[in-house]
Amino acid sequence: MFILFSVITILFILIASAAYAGFRAAPWVPTWGKDFDRVVRLADLKSGEIVYELGAGEGRLLLQFAHTPAAEITGFEISLVPYAIAWLRVRRLRPRVSVRFKDFFKIDFSQANVIFCFLTPPAMRKLQLKFAAECKPGTRIISYAFSIPGWTPDVMDKPKPNAMAIYRYIIGRA
Repeated sequence: MFILFSVITILFILIASAAYAGFRAAPWVPTWGKDFDRVVRLADLKSGEIVYELGAGEGRLLLQFAHTPAAEITGFEISLVPYAIAWLRVRRLRPRVSVRFKDFFKIDFSQANVIFCFLTPPAMRKLQLKFAAECKPGTRIISYAFSIPGWTPDVMDKPKPNAMAIYRYIIGRA
């Protein structure tokens, strides 16, 4: 009986974690691997820069960013299973690459040079205010699939009609 109760409790925690993440910002839907190069190109990372990935999922894009000259790459994830997978994937790259089990709505964006996100339109609306308040001029926001409402992207990358749009915004540019 204790084992059954333990299994049910663990399953409940895992499902609740995934549901909370989906409710808070986005359900877990991975960025297409074929688009990683486009994301990294749009990020235009330079030596010493800091990258945040909001909703890092299982950490595949964090590994891609690790091939750039960025000094520090941090992913934020609040769903337990993707977080655990990401933690296992990036542990050998620490301290340069890390993943944190933390709600990105509660972190300070002021140190980031590049912020990547693949989130729902309601989450993008909430983040719009946070980006404007906390990001320093020149910070590059890369958004996969969804634009930031009311903002004009510096670049909208959609090389083919059936390709996913990727938007780049630069804080402080009109």
